[in-house]
Amino acid sequence: MKKKGVRFILGLFGIGLILGGFLNGGSVMAQDTIKIGAVLPLSKAAFAQAGEEQRRGLLMALEEINQAGGVLGKKVELIIEDDTGEPSVGIAAAEKLLTRDKVVALIGGYSSTITFAQLNAIQRLEPFVAWVGASSTKVEHEFGPKRWFFHYHPWDYHRQSTIRDFLLTISPRPKTIAVAYEDGIYGTTSRDYVVKYLKEKGFEIVFDERFKSGSSDFTPMLTKIKKANPDVIYWVAYAGDTTLIMKQSKEIDFNPKLFLSVAINFPQYKDSLGATGDYVGGVDVWIPGMKLQETVKWMEKFKKAYPGRTPEYWVPLAYTNLLTVVDAIKRAGSTEKEKLIAAMEKTDYNSPLGKMTFKKSEEGGLHQAIDEQIITQWQAGVSHVVYPASKATGKLIYPTPDWKNR
Repeated sequence: MKKKGVRFILGLFGIGLILGGFLNGGSVMAQDTIKIGAVLPLSKAAFAQAGEEQRRGLLMALEEINQAGGVLGKKVELIIEDDTGEPSVGIAAAEKLLTRDKVVALIGGYSSTITFAQLNAIQRLEPFVAWVGASSTKVEHEFGPKRWFFHYHPWDYHRQSTIRDFLLTISPRPKTIAVAYEDGIYGTTSRDYVVKYLKEKGFEIVFDERFKSGSSDFTPMLTKIKKANPDVIYWVAYAGDTTLIMKQSKEIDFNPKLFLSVAINFPQYKDSLGATGDYVGGVDVWIPGMKLQETVKWMEKFKKAYPGRTPEYWVPLAYTNLLTVVDAIKRAGSTEKEKLIAAMEKTDYNSPLGKMTFKKSEEGGLHQAIDEQIITQWQAGVSHVVYPASKATGKLIYPTPDWKNR
């Protein structure tokens, strides 16, 4: 399922999901279908967790759609391509879906770097794109104003302003912050915003350096940060990086008052870190324990589809991605691009992440879905919302206990 170049064609026959087809093979589905294409990272270790989570959400939605009869009297055929974590592969995958497979919509997505490359390559086609990934405003500034581009994930400034506002609520208020960030578009853009926002509010940045995502040893960087003795370390990275950063922080007995990162609620977090992962805070879009009626209902569906698993936010986000696109096709009564865009602009959908509509974003985007985030903290193996107070399921534990006192 993770081999480079493999084509994933997903459709519903009876009660089963059928996966099939190869790069040079034909579709295993009948031709009388509505084709939608998704590009996900399924091979690269640093990205694959999120890619697999997206695929689970898409499969849930696909089964639900086709069991209900599809749309416009046709089954939905979902073709998934693996970008392998490489911009060139991502470009080829998007081109193939649009020009050879003739999909009516391009969905999915993850890395900002890969997204920027893909959209640059395909913008001449002006395809209908409903993208869940990419948080870098470099993507927003370039493609947000395009009528054919719809975006779900919060932009960098949504995340970094949440970090700032959260830190301002802590008592006693932290004074010094170490900032570390992966060296792609995702990390560097995030760094620019958070450093600006924190300095404006009087926080002192005592460390500010980039690192290579997927590195096998963060000890040299963490040792430098330990010497800087920050109240808070905040890092922007992917799941695999976060796991290693926490393990190696423990190894060198690094004890800031708060470990703070992004998206720390990935499925392998608890199993891979155990008690080492406790007290870590993170800015996130959604967690399963949120007190939303639609979240509770959706979690019942998820548990039936994937027993024993705990979903990261990429699952309900991808689920919502496909369902809102199909809902727009249904309301448009057509797959014609202009009609589909017009229908998508009127989206008003109760998703497991809350009400989903598209509106203008602060820095030029025409179609932005999510602009609010939460802060969570792991406590005794359970992730709690600790900010904002209106959504809180627990109270922040601060300062973090020293490793020897846990």
